[in-house]
Amino acid sequence: MKFSILHISDLHRDLTNELGNAPLLESLVRDVEQRYSSNDPPISKPAICIVSGDLVYGAKPGSPNFADELARQYNQATELLVGIADRLFEGDRQRVVLVPGNHDVSYNHVLGASQQISIPTSDSERANLVVELFQHRSKLRWSWSHLCFYRITDDTLYADRLRAFASAYGDFYQGRRTFSLDSTLQFNFFDYAHLDFTILGLSSCDQNDPMNRIASIHPDALAAATSSLRQARYSGRTIAAVWHHSLFGVPTQNDYIDSEMLLHLIDSGVSLGFHGHQHRAQCIEERHQIAGEGRKIVVISASTLCAGPSQLSPGEPRGYNVVEVDTELRKCRVHQRRMHNNDFTYPIWAPAHFIETNQPFLDLNIDPPLRPRPPHLDAAFKLETAEQLLGAKRWKDAIALLVGAPPDSLGRPLLARALSEHGDPAATISLLWPPANPAEAVQIGDAILQNGTSQQAAQFLALDIVNKGTDASVLEIARRVRERRAR
Repeated sequence: MKFSILHISDLHRDLTNELGNAPLLESLVRDVEQRYSSNDPPISKPAICIVSGDLVYGAKPGSPNFADELARQYNQATELLVGIADRLFEGDRQRVVLVPGNHDVSYNHVLGASQQISIPTSDSERANLVVELFQHRSKLRWSWSHLCFYRITDDTLYADRLRAFASAYGDFYQGRRTFSLDSTLQFNFFDYAHLDFTILGLSSCDQNDPMNRIASIHPDALAAATSSLRQARYSGRTIAAVWHHSLFGVPTQNDYIDSEMLLHLIDSGVSLGFHGHQHRAQCIEERHQIAGEGRKIVVISASTLCAGPSQLSPGEPRGYNVVEVDTELRKCRVHQRRMHNNDFTYPIWAPAHFIETNQPFLDLNIDPPLRPRPPHLDAAFKLETAEQLLGAKRWKDAIALLVGAPPDSLGRPLLARALSEHGDPAATISLLWPPANPAEAVQIGDAILQNGTSQQAAQFLALDIVNKGTDASVLEIARRVRERRAR
């Protein structure tokens, strides 16, 4: 299966000169619909979108109306994401994957959940505070802004630092998905069986806040997620994971995630990783030698889509990635897109070159699944997935999954229904030919009436199920085809 992924990240705006949704969305759609096909090499239109965190910039600490400001920024971000789903994915929001980033953490909630601690006068008390500060999962924080310690005293309010994100998350997915404020449950699966692809969404904001910038994924969440990957439904599937924080930083920084986390993902069969945070595109391969199998993960980072000039790294403009995946050949191609004009209110996107290749794309091999999928399970999961796609009105995806279903299979009626709902006469004639029963004959006859040729009409009327049949509905559709098309 071949498909591409739109990978965007860091949607936080410059609050002094905010990039509007209308020009941003139009610039993305124009890039996809006009430039991808003429790119060298051409880029296929994305099938899904990954948004690797930082939906908003956040509200200043101590501001009395911070809740209203957060709501405004999340409404702005949600409007953009809905527009992306509507313009690029036929309104299907399940094809957009969201995870939180450090900017999605509310500083005001962190301060409200904490108690300020004055620096003690005695050496022993100061030493004890330092020891506590560096303990595992410590609730003590050091504020460089106030040059004092804070201790988290209200765990519930501290968890609420992601409540605004969780609310926007639920609103975007219209209640079909939720984001838990319990950090042990902050993971989600986005399953695309018709693409033979599954994405694991992770929060790298466990214990993360402006006074503790180190990123982490709660070990219980990671354990539960990787345990779920052993389910039979994921066998034979290409698995990707997405989180926000970058894997490395310069010596003066600590706002990145420990790359040891990748070993657990590799060990669980994850072949692709996506993140943002560092505001620049990068691709790395990390190998796992502990088990002696030499498996690896390809990790891809995207630049910032919306940040202003003051938030960009030197020489790094706004940008995003398109990742083309071939699950059969076990390859991916990463295309880098960058803003090429100087108008920060209305970007124009064009190819950017990777330093490694001096090309606007980078080809990488991805590891195969850990376990093959048994054939009998494959058929069962295909039917289950097709029913889910039909229930979600994702007609094209259901058709793509069911193409080639044998006439006597349980998938054939589902294919006929998907074709009927999708309303593509040419596809109906092609994919249901020859009809296996009177109902399919009527459906094909109706498609020929809508958009068929005289040759197709003649072939239809020559079918035994049509010219020798006795079904009244088939006889009626044959009469109409004979009168209107068979000339």
